[in-house]
Amino acid sequence: MRNLKLPSLLLAALLGASALHAQDEPEPAGRYRKYEPTARSFSCEIPSRGWHAFEEDSVQGYAVHILGPDSPTGTYRAGIDIHWVERGQSGYMDYKKAIDVQRRSDAAAERKASPVRLMRVAGMNARVFEVTETRLLPPDRLPAAPEVLHHYVAILPSGDSYFLIRLSSTRDSYLDHRDEFVRFLKHFRVLGYK
Repeated sequence: MRNLKLPSLLLAALLGASALHAQDEPEPAGRYRKYEPTARSFSCEIPSRGWHAFEEDSVQGYAVHILGPDSPTGTYRAGIDIHWVERGQSGYMDYKKAIDVQRRSDAAAERKASPVRLMRVAGMNARVFEVTETRLLPPDRLPAAPEVLHHYVAILPSGDSYFLIRLSSTRDSYLDHRDEFVRFLKHFRVLGYK
């Protein structure tokens, strides 16, 4: 009987310590949290757990990247990219040409695209489609193996400028993220620009 008391006390101490640790880290209020970049160009909701956003300025313009979970193989991380493409920027092309470029087939990469369809996003007509392609992953080390990537793409015109929004993941996990992307688009709001 004496031997059972020590393990029981240790277990109770560990459970108490983990409960205190859990209190140190506040639980997110909900499954999603609001995100708004510093440029205040849009707002959206992203999953509270496992998705992290960062911003960058590039030659092509302003972009937000929201990184999600790794693929089952660990070679590719799911993510949503939001690019604001403004008329007058370096490399600008109108949204119709951008759709053609994004959907362009490529035999070497086994790149294929679905037809374009309309979807209401932020009170405007977005053009949405899917693209699959094969890449060698990981790209920066060996051994690399061909892996099929899946992209959900939405182009949201706003005058002569537009948002290019893309969810990318591996083909093995794209169905896990499809509903997240549709929800993301439904909660996407265009605000204004600095």
